[in-house]
Amino acid sequence: MSKKYLPIFIAISLAIGIVTFIVLENVFISIGITLFYLIISILLLVPQLKKYDIKINKYHECYHFINNFIISLSIKKSIALALETTVNSMPTEFVDQYNSLENMSDNEKLNYLASYFNFYDYHLFLQVVFLYEEQGGDIIAMSKYLSNETRNNEEYISKCETLTKRKYFEIGVLWMLSIAILVFLRFALKDFYLKIKTQLLFIISVVVIELFIIFSIYLLVRKGTLLAIKGYQNDEKNI
Repeated sequence: MSKKYLPIFIAISLAIGIVTFIVLENVFISIGITLFYLIISILLLVPQLKKYDIKINKYHECYHFINNFIISLSIKKSIALALETTVNSMPTEFVDQYNSLENMSDNEKLNYLASYFNFYDYHLFLQVVFLYEEQGGDIIAMSKYLSNETRNNEEYISKCETLTKRKYFEIGVLWMLSIAILVFLRFALKDFYLKIKTQLLFIISVVVIELFIIFSIYLLVRKGTLLAIKGYQNDEKNI
């Protein structure tokens, strides 16, 4: 998952490095800023976004699994058949891992999947399914509260994803405009620039601005990935 983020941050790092060189005409400071951006991106930003993607994607899978299983069970009246139908509708990666549980019973498989779908909703789902297995009844009616919970959580997560992407875009545009103004002033005020480009205060000011940019990006990513989902633990559990 980090593959889709790393090229973006590499591009940002190189762009900032180029802007630094254009403004300061100092290759060493430009390389230093570029490397600093890359280090922060690789060590902090990309791992944070990767964990966020894992959490979000797992809940989407969990939501899909629960809904498909309940519908299949209401039609087929069999946990084994409902489980088979549901698993076949899941992503290939999940199916491949699920197939390693072939020596377990259906109930054991469902219980074991709680270590993969480590959400409160899945544990509630297990209670509903096992209650249905013991007492029978209308699984759709029995899972009404569960369905409402999962749907509300899914809608909440989707809204948060949309809002987060919008904020990323808005802040990105603001910083791009700020940098563009900095570069524009470098050429528009050429005579003034020639007088200040070697002054320590000017150099420090430019470096501080660029450090503030990466700090603001870190805070934005950190805040944008703080999405609490009941029952989830950030230990990236797998089957």
